[in-house]
Amino acid sequence: MVRPRTLLFASERVNSVKPYHDSMFECVPFNDEIISLKTATAQDDEPIMWSYAYQIGDVLIDAGCANAAHDLEGYLSDHEIKRVLVTHPHEDHCGGLSVLPDETVVYAHPSAVDQLLNPPELDDFFKFVWGQPKPIREVQPVPDQVSVGDYVLKVVDLSGHYSNMIGFLEREQGWLFSADAVPLPSKKYIAMPEEDISQMISTMERIQSMDLEVLFDGHRGPILTPEAHVQKRIDYLKTAQARAKALKEEGKSVGEIIAEMGYEGPWYLEATKGRFSIEFFIESLLRSDSGE
Repeated sequence: MVRPRTLLFASERVNSVKPYHDSMFECVPFNDEIISLKTATAQDDEPIMWSYAYQIGDVLIDAGCANAAHDLEGYLSDHEIKRVLVTHPHEDHCGGLSVLPDETVVYAHPSAVDQLLNPPELDDFFKFVWGQPKPIREVQPVPDQVSVGDYVLKVVDLSGHYSNMIGFLEREQGWLFSADAVPLPSKKYIAMPEEDISQMISTMERIQSMDLEVLFDGHRGPILTPEAHVQKRIDYLKTAQARAKALKEEGKSVGEIIAEMGYEGPWYLEATKGRFSIEFFIESLLRSDSGE
């Protein structure tokens, strides 16, 4: 495959909450139908982490981060988007919604509507990394499937990372727009309290049954070897879960399990002020497969 040409739009017009850093925006054509829209906050001229949205025709799947919303707004001035499909209401996926033209229709799972209409106030760390989403005026419940030209995007449940997170499957092409269903790191060891690791594993096992050609990931971009990519994460999480449960059976506490498994927090963990922790990850591993 020929490597696609990358277009970079530099901007210093960033987060209206605290404009103290640069945004990054890239649009990368994947093929004749799909364009990857990458948004990030820049630190030392490098992205802290990319968030991917995807354009298919007049449809946009997710809307990137708020710190790059002005860049997205500039892109939209030359590209017509009539519908936006939101996978889940985390700030790295919905931050650009507020710059959409008024006539654009936003669709999301009903459970995500309130958070999109009234985004929670983020701590400073997440304002720096992604930016503070602004409220939007209206969100429609997502239909069971969405037609885009010759393509049909079927809504699929991808719960685990977030309750009622959804993705979009184009069955004939073998495309899945998977948001955060598949962990970014191959060896995940921190989590938010709402993350359900057992459900995450079940979701990835269902993804493996979809016979995919391309996994359009929310942070890694298009993945052309989806089966191996997903299976590596399933195997790791199952092994970690079995080990954690065995240690619990030995009478170990959560803190002792963390020590036994050799987990140490990344440098930024304290800055999240409890939104992420290793303890949340272990506690989720220890919950029963039914989620109880």
